[in-house]
Amino acid sequence: MFKSITQAPRSGKRRTWGLLAAAAAGALALSACASSGTTPTPAPDEPDAPANSSQVQDALVPYVGGTAGAADSSQSPIRIGYITQEGGIPSFPESLAAAQAAASLVNEQLGGVKGQPIELVPCIVVSSQEEALACAQQMANDDSIAYVQMSLLTVGTESIYSTLAGKKAVVGQTPASPTDVTTADLYQPWPGSFGVQGGIAKYVSDTLQAKQVAIVYDDDDPGSSFGAKSLAGALDQLKVAYNSVGTQTGSPDVASALVSAGAMEADVVVRVGSTPSCVPTAQAIEQLGITAPVIGLDFCTDDSVREANGGDLPAWTYVGQAQNVFAPENNEQVAVYRAAMASFAPDAKYSGLAPYGWNAVLLGTKMLNELGADGATPAAVADWWEGFNGPLFMGPESIECGFLADAGLRGLCSTAVFFTEYDGNGAWKPSIGVDSRGLGLK
Repeated sequence: MFKSITQAPRSGKRRTWGLLAAAAAGALALSACASSGTTPTPAPDEPDAPANSSQVQDALVPYVGGTAGAADSSQSPIRIGYITQEGGIPSFPESLAAAQAAASLVNEQLGGVKGQPIELVPCIVVSSQEEALACAQQMANDDSIAYVQMSLLTVGTESIYSTLAGKKAVVGQTPASPTDVTTADLYQPWPGSFGVQGGIAKYVSDTLQAKQVAIVYDDDDPGSSFGAKSLAGALDQLKVAYNSVGTQTGSPDVASALVSAGAMEADVVVRVGSTPSCVPTAQAIEQLGITAPVIGLDFCTDDSVREANGGDLPAWTYVGQAQNVFAPENNEQVAVYRAAMASFAPDAKYSGLAPYGWNAVLLGTKMLNELGADGATPAAVADWWEGFNGPLFMGPESIECGFLADAGLRGLCSTAVFFTEYDGNGAWKPSIGVDSRGLGLK
């Protein structure tokens, strides 16, 4: 079952916009509710048993408003543009792989869109504004594209949105910049760092009841710096003491930063940074003998971290936008997701941006089942999202697009995130859902 998440009211306090300017690199791939007990699970790269069609259909046919069975392959497919980023730094190939798996699932088991199959039309951005603009122009000039689904992009979104405005409906996924949450008629079902940092502060204060927090972040990374600053602001609001110290991305000398931040005496340590910083931090924490709980971003659940850390992830608490995808026995929805991925993309990565790409195609199918294959106009799509209150599969039970519009975040639909404690050796505890209600965004 979903945990119920309470959203902030539309009439909340107006927040200033300054802190959000650095968010462009700060909302990358995250993932992290469940029942009870600690459940050992296979490593994420071990494929699950093939999906049981009836189990997947029972869970997902109602979610997408479809019909059990295959779409009619004799009908022309509904074409959906999918703009994503891979091949450079950063790169998210798992997003498209999971989206394509979801499209196959829709066509083979969920009845397509009223019997009509769907087809993804990918366009890849590697690293430049020019590539993003070219993708926008491709989508704008292709009359067969019903609407455009965005994955997370760290470059070029403003040109995409301006090029497609009024021509093609654009659907968000997880925000990575202020433009992603301020563009008219664009909605983001997942919160990105607009929910993560405030969620950390609330978890530290309410769940861990910490009095002193040590924060270490990468001060050469604008996203990490933004996250640390936002987290500090949220802790100030909750009157929790902290020390925040910067270091360099991937630096082996994290120990000095931890000591300077007071990690030896702190009630909790928070590591804000990207994947290369995870293993050096874990090694420094072990060398210093720090016993306080550690909170890390979902960047640190990457397979590369597992491999470089001696075959296992650090025994930390991880924060993510979705439920923890590594513990299918803890959560029925995660089990359905992993089973479906094992059936349609057995070699694909389950974590990173994969849950959001997969879910985006399912939500798009639901939207088209309600609007009709020819009904995805920009105005109709915006209206649909304004009226959609959830749930998100593997996410919060309820969302409300535009609930922070008075704070300048018109496109944000949720600030709910999930915390999952990892005990090592594949043993994950049940996740805890936290809604920061915009905490720290002022």
